[in-house]
Amino acid sequence: MAEYNERLEDLLDHHLIANEELEKKKARGGIGYLINGNMCLGIYEDLLIARIGDKLASSLVDRPGIRKYLPDQGLYDDFIMIEKKVYSHTKALQKFIDQSISYTGSLPEKDHGKTRQDS
Repeated sequence: MAEYNERLEDLLDHHLIANEELEKKKARGGIGYLINGNMCLGIYEDLLIARIGDKLASSLVDRPGIRKYLPDQGLYDDFIMIEKKVYSHTKALQKFIDQSISYTGSLPEKDHGKTRQDS
């Protein structure tokens, strides 16, 4: 049995197939989709991880099925975790994908020689 939702991976792959700027990597027991070295979207267990920016993330975390992203390395305020009951709706999934690509695509390219540090 997979450690992450392979059906969600298939859905994301289907939605992202034409996007050549995304790089897909396995990491931390899941899958990550990166733009310029920055994580944009991911899958952990049955959750969709989306990087959508601090303001939008903070406005959504109180909604049912959406919560803060809390990895082992600390809090990332521009990420959210989305439960299946939310992303199973095609329009909602596409909206999270679009928001994540737009936000992450605006970030500077990640320096692979350094680790992420909060500013």
